[in-house]
Amino acid sequence: MNVVSNVTVVIPCYNDGLYILEALHSILNQTLKADQIIIVDDGSGQETKKVLETIKDENVTIIYQENQGVCKARNNAIAQAQTDYILNLDADDYFEPTFIEKAVKILNNEPEVAAVGCLVKTLKNNTFEKEIKRPLGGDARDFIIKNSGLASSMFRKKCWQLVSGYDEKMINGYEDWEFWIAMLKHNWKMNIIQEPLFIYRIKPQSRDQKALINHDFSLRKYIFQKHKEFYLEHFEFYSTELLRQNAIFRQNENKLKNSVEFKIGNTILAPIRFLKKIIKK
Repeated sequence: MNVVSNVTVVIPCYNDGLYILEALHSILNQTLKADQIIIVDDGSGQETKKVLETIKDENVTIIYQENQGVCKARNNAIAQAQTDYILNLDADDYFEPTFIEKAVKILNNEPEVAAVGCLVKTLKNNTFEKEIKRPLGGDARDFIIKNSGLASSMFRKKCWQLVSGYDEKMINGYEDWEFWIAMLKHNWKMNIIQEPLFIYRIKPQSRDQKALINHDFSLRKYIFQKHKEFYLEHFEFYSTELLRQNAIFRQNENKLKNSVEFKIGNTILAPIRFLKKIIKK
């Protein structure tokens, strides 16, 4: 294999036939080309499979598996990668053309960096939102309260091997957050390119939203218990951050309750609540 960038791009795909070609083209159009692109079809329906069958590029390998989740899909692909660097990309998102070039430069020149991400533009209903998302990156302690990175980042394959890959038990989400903690707590860092080179598509029923709404506590508890020794090592920082965030939440809650909009809403709903009480009686 003629290595040019030393990068393999891994794209898990589950029923994302509408978007997979845009994701793929964003990689094929990079200023520094990936040596290998592995798409993992995670048990998609026939419509997506028909789209995948149209892909004929010689650098693209497509793996078909029964639906086993994104962690299994990524691990299967990364295990086959023959490069030192891995770049994750979900099939409904895409990168600007210079991301691979800029990320590789950082990994080549900064040996303490395990992973490289960037700022994020969000796309909703085919329209870019004004706010730019700014993950902080940093060391493992910066990830102790929240995920300070993003799933679609480039990282060293040896770091993936060090932590035995993505935790395949985390089928409900937050697997990338746990992966970064597992990796970075071995004295590594994540670097964030201060440019919005990644485009994240917001869909009505996204996996991230389901994780937040339905599984947030259980997933956070799992991460804490798995890395309990690390959390206890930084207990003072962890507890202080929790107290700080709780104070911010209460301040925001109080501002909301005292806002004009909230008071108007309460006034409008008061007759309805009164009627409900009468009906119950």
